[in-house]
Amino acid sequence: INTRTICSPSLSTCLPLLSWRSGMNLEEKVVFATALWRPLLFGALGELGRRPLRIHVTLRELWAEPCLEDWGYAYHLERWFWNLMRSSEQVVSGSPDDVDFVYVPHCAVNFYFAVKEERHRSLQHDLSWIGQYSMKQLQALPYHGDPLHADSVKTVDVEYLARDIAGAAAADNAVRGCIQRQPACRLLFANMAFGRDELPAFDTAIGHDAVFVTTAGAAPRLPVQDAAATNGPREQDRTTGAGCLCPLHCQPRLSLGPLDVVVPFAAAHNSTSGRAAQPSGRRDLLAFFVGTNTSCSRNELFVRWGGARSTTKHGVFVSLDPIDSERFDTLARRSTFCLVPDGHWPATARLSAVVSLGCVPVIISNRIELPFADLIDWPRASVRLPESDISVLPGRCNAKALAAA
Repeated sequence: INTRTICSPSLSTCLPLLSWRSGMNLEEKVVFATALWRPLLFGALGELGRRPLRIHVTLRELWAEPCLEDWGYAYHLERWFWNLMRSSEQVVSGSPDDVDFVYVPHCAVNFYFAVKEERHRSLQHDLSWIGQYSMKQLQALPYHGDPLHADSVKTVDVEYLARDIAGAAAADNAVRGCIQRQPACRLLFANMAFGRDELPAFDTAIGHDAVFVTTAGAAPRLPVQDAAATNGPREQDRTTGAGCLCPLHCQPRLSLGPLDVVVPFAAAHNSTSGRAAQPSGRRDLLAFFVGTNTSCSRNELFVRWGGARSTTKHGVFVSLDPIDSERFDTLARRSTFCLVPDGHWPATARLSAVVSLGCVPVIISNRIELPFADLIDWPRASVRLPESDISVLPGRCNAKALAAA
């Protein structure tokens, strides 16, 4: 592994930037990253005069065999967090009595994919359900023509998270003790892609005082019950109904509790160093999007800007046709702007992927809270457009490019 360092005056320390040796597998990367980052990070916290963070891991038996199945790197948050907690001796405490958080593991995203895959297989043998919907009705469904999604999430919420996970937590002494000590102690969950609005049974069972580490960033947040527990208002604690393309996107998601932490999806790409966009270094495409049609804003992109004419006339490449990761990387590196619209959820893995490829993200969403919004100056690092601007997309992108030149 090769490392460079980046120094932070605010932390009075230097941290390594990692670039992976070719051929390293995921487990090797986790081992190296954990070994190099953890001691420096916790040392930096110590320099700030803060008491070391303490977390107790309880109900380890909940991480059962189904949690080991690999559904793809983009959905590894729950697994990554579990592995981090098992190996982080600096913060993990064997006693729950004086900790800041009690972490309860689960693998809801694995359960979701397993349920959805099984239902998809059964529907392949019985296509009569399609006749229940007109095309207009399919596009009006909460997840734009994917009736399996809502049913699968409901099963995860009721039969796995609320019944099995919250049920086990309610009977656990470490969890009970933490709840009694709130707000000094809070329950902690790593929750991959589902917001609290999609998990009403689980949210009711664990309460808003629990903390989610989650990729499901959407605005606005649920009301703050304990104002002293926050660091002030967040820039993204708002949702506007102006310019949204369908009723669903005009509605507040309320997917985040007041103390939840929004993190980015994992990206498969490590850096853009040494990789020119073109032999000349010039990016010949203005904007780029290739993906599935899973939201009304994506549908508008395909209707307005899909096809070769948009590429030839405006430099906008938008397509539904599946492409492999190498082709995706090539198109992103050829593009000045990469479009990041809503998908099934307001937050998607696309943001991490295009940033890692050196492409300016154009975030097209009326209801997203971006990852680490308290720490990253997203207005300087990205372009935000309302969904209503999709119809004039090339003009908006060209104006941004000229302003930055």
